[in-house]
Amino acid sequence: MSSHRSSEDSQWPLPDEPEVKPESKQKKGLMAKLKSGWDSLGLDTPTILLMMNFQADAVASKFTTVGYLMAIISVLGFSIQPRAKFIQMMVLDVLAVCVASAVTLLMMYSCIKARQHTEVVPSVGTSIVNTPYNPSASAVSGVWLFFQIYVVHSFRAKFQQFQFPVIIYSIVANVTFSYAPRMTTMTAAISMVTKLLEACLVGLAIATGVCLFIYPVTSRTVVFKQMAGYVGCLRGALQAHTVYFESLEESDMFGRAETYDSKVEKITKDGKVYSPEAQAIRTAVQKITEIHGKLHGDLTFAKREVAFGNLGPDDLQAIFRNLRQVMIPVVGLSFTVDLFQRLSEYNKWNTPIDPTATDIPDLVRHRVVQEWNDIMRAVHDPFKSMIQAIDEGLQHVSFVLKLAKPPKKTATAANGETSSSGVEDVEASAVPSPGDKNFAAHLEQRLRDFKVAKRIALRTWSEEKGIKLPKDFFDRPTDDMEDISYGDPFIGRERSQRQLYLFLYMEQLLSSTGQMVLEFVKFADDKRESGKLSRRHIIIPGWKRLRKWATSLLKAEDTHEDDNIGDINAQNNILQLGEAYKHRKDPEHLRPETTFQKIGDKVRLIPAMFRTQESAYGFRVACATMTIAIVGLLHDTQSFFIKQRFIWAMIMVNLSMTPTSGQSIFGFVLRILGTVMAMVLSFLSWYIPGKQTPGIIVFFFIFLTCVFYVPIKLFRFRAIGIITIITSSMIIGYELQVRKVGEQVATSNGQTYYPIYLLAPYRLATVTGGIAVAFFWTFFPYPISEHSVLRQSLGASLYLLANYYSLIHETVSARVRGEAGDMALKTSAGRRLLKSRNQVFSKQMLMLNNLRTYSEFLKWEVPIGGRFPKKQYDSIIACIENIVSYLSLLGYASDTLLQIGDDEESNSAWLHDFKRLVASAGVTTHEITSVLCLLSASITDRRPLPPYLKTPRPYSFTKRLEAMDKDILSLKHIAEPGFATFAVLQISTRCIGGDVERLMKDVKKLVGELDFSFHAVSTMQSAKSSAEVSRYSRATERNKLE
Repeated sequence: MSSHRSSEDSQWPLPDEPEVKPESKQKKGLMAKLKSGWDSLGLDTPTILLMMNFQADAVASKFTTVGYLMAIISVLGFSIQPRAKFIQMMVLDVLAVCVASAVTLLMMYSCIKARQHTEVVPSVGTSIVNTPYNPSASAVSGVWLFFQIYVVHSFRAKFQQFQFPVIIYSIVANVTFSYAPRMTTMTAAISMVTKLLEACLVGLAIATGVCLFIYPVTSRTVVFKQMAGYVGCLRGALQAHTVYFESLEESDMFGRAETYDSKVEKITKDGKVYSPEAQAIRTAVQKITEIHGKLHGDLTFAKREVAFGNLGPDDLQAIFRNLRQVMIPVVGLSFTVDLFQRLSEYNKWNTPIDPTATDIPDLVRHRVVQEWNDIMRAVHDPFKSMIQAIDEGLQHVSFVLKLAKPPKKTATAANGETSSSGVEDVEASAVPSPGDKNFAAHLEQRLRDFKVAKRIALRTWSEEKGIKLPKDFFDRPTDDMEDISYGDPFIGRERSQRQLYLFLYMEQLLSSTGQMVLEFVKFADDKRESGKLSRRHIIIPGWKRLRKWATSLLKAEDTHEDDNIGDINAQNNILQLGEAYKHRKDPEHLRPETTFQKIGDKVRLIPAMFRTQESAYGFRVACATMTIAIVGLLHDTQSFFIKQRFIWAMIMVNLSMTPTSGQSIFGFVLRILGTVMAMVLSFLSWYIPGKQTPGIIVFFFIFLTCVFYVPIKLFRFRAIGIITIITSSMIIGYELQVRKVGEQVATSNGQTYYPIYLLAPYRLATVTGGIAVAFFWTFFPYPISEHSVLRQSLGASLYLLANYYSLIHETVSARVRGEAGDMALKTSAGRRLLKSRNQVFSKQMLMLNNLRTYSEFLKWEVPIGGRFPKKQYDSIIACIENIVSYLSLLGYASDTLLQIGDDEESNSAWLHDFKRLVASAGVTTHEITSVLCLLSASITDRRPLPPYLKTPRPYSFTKRLEAMDKDILSLKHIAEPGFATFAVLQISTRCIGGDVERLMKDVKKLVGELDFSFHAVSTMQSAKSSAEVSRYSRATERNKLE
């Protein structure tokens, strides 16, 4: 359970929870605190229950020396997960324990046979402690351990859902390995493995009981809370826009008023400084993208869950679809900040002031700022009213779908407000409020009012420009009018045109947001009228979903935070990017034709498998494990290995080396600090209650509750938190076990008994040794650095971007050509493109969240060599985010073009001509797809870019259309609904071109460019002088032009 989920929890009862009547605000706050406290207390209940359980004589006599393993396994059972995720993981955990028991029995059988075949004097009947050393048995045991660790950890790297099951498997394998060389009979071996198997299964059973019965959390509950949080984030973004639009009525939107000084643009180490209003929008939008990616991952499990509630799996999917439809225009609206910044850069209004320059640019800027102030003042009331209507619509959805609880209506509000004279206020009571049945009609009327306000704003803009619009301009066909000029030549036609497009952009996206919220409101009302929200029933997923769930257990699929152990320098989300990304065509072999060739092709799969990154990771973990295990295989150190509990150093290797982690000094130090903290907590738990068992359990319970804050709230530190919990459980659990079963039984397995003041430091030493070995094998023989993981993730994100652009290109082309088909049919081209588009978009949101978090943690790393180019990486991440959002707007605008054909205000002849010209002009181009793929391959493989690579020129969309028909974008058509849609297309395409160009420059700075030019000296030596010559020549050319 991550911090996102905790922050998004709604305090109101959800469809899957019993309703509780609220009392007062103070009581709600108290109950919320108690509930939060109980959440924390319930998290580590398995460990404490097992400790209490182990005090029973029956349990202690049953498990003797391995009893404390139950607490360790219960922690790894991770009962804090939602029910559907937990059940899936529990199935895999049980499978891992059973397979581990079977394979370790085979290992012990091999060791026993090796001993029998090489011993001169049979050692049957001797105890484990007194069994003589046998090199053959030790060698066989070592080979089996290496083989098991290599295979399971390669499997773990391939299938991310096996993170915790593989660790549990490794614990069983490591524990049995340490005793396998000393086993003399299969009876003893079976007895030991059976005891281990039962201990593990009991630990998992207790974890299951806690998850299902002690404050159970369902995946549906999590999803409903995230949906409530999603709506809250959308509302927060809209309110931030209201404040920002109000600030535009007085301030300079191009900077230097609050965020710039008199000379240069303000830039800090975190990037550009924005005004508080603009920064609030950026923060709100980032929260929306984060929760969108998280909800996409959790929704899959919620749809597969058996539950007792109101809404079924298809309803959950429909709600998510509506949320996404609202999100796209809201995020697009937030780019108003970005567009003003781009205009400022385009006009060079924030470059250092040149004292020799004329004052004309400042005069133009002052005039443009004044015009924007006037425009925003003119649209203040319509914009504010529209945002308020959208906000109320989102509130209505929350109330109807029970994502939030509506406030109690007062007696006067329920019966009609009364004035001071006692007369009923009929008008006030007639206005529907969110949650009322006739609210949809009220919202629809507000949207129509906004269209009227748009006309007033356009007339105001025209008057500011000196453009004379006829009085009946909005009431008669545009074909009967003469062309209208763009007014004041001082400002310029193109500048006025850009200003018009930006205003129409804001108006269109605000109107589109309202339209999407209206559809969402109607959807919620339909669910209420159908009776689904008033009755609860058992919800069972269909056979198709259950079958997909079963097959997904053994498939490499997208994973999210809860599937991973979590680490500072690990990827939160592992995304499958498709066959084309991983599997490349073999340039050295043609397709096999004969039977012999086909057999040879299968044989080639074996070396190909060993060549994979998954195999390399498994090999590293196996080598790291054997670095410690070799001590237990040698004659002189085998007894020392068992007595000093080196086995836990081996287990820490498996815990510390995660498939997606890189070499990190900071992570290594934190792991050491975690083990030190475990030792300190063990001492406090033991000595504060005066070594009394009940007091020890209580204090240990309290301390574990505090430590569990780390895995729950701080995902990046989850591995450190788990190491602390497991190490402290080993220390306290072992000491309580010895106290119960006696020192004689505790030392029967060959381990020396130590009191806690010696055991804790020894545990610290062995655990630290294991972590150090894991750290060493992370960068030997070559380092897997945290920077390389970020670079590869960035390359994958660029690949996803190319994929998304290609899908948008095909979508826009199909819609403009009329080949999208019926969207209601799953087999239609438009429907399949939409599904693929949504999947790639959600993957990209997850990837961007991961990249941002990863980049933030780099500030804690100790650089070896030159500094990491964080600025370029952050710039690339920002460009990718911008392009994704503008591409979403492109798809959204093309969708709108299809819908406005039936609009009664639309001129069908103009719209028909406009669609025809858009189809022939081409909104998108596959040249950008090619460039993005090239950038992805270059940064992933660390290859320089080819020379003379150019990005496609920014779309001259307006000029192309005017060249085909100069009347198509005349001002007499500005009232057309399609004209505003064109403004969105024009701005989006222009910004995409600019961002791709910036993207290529940043990538070129990172990987360089191939240089085939002739140099009298080496290329490296002449690079600086060439750059200086290039700069000088460009400056000369610029002076000539001026």
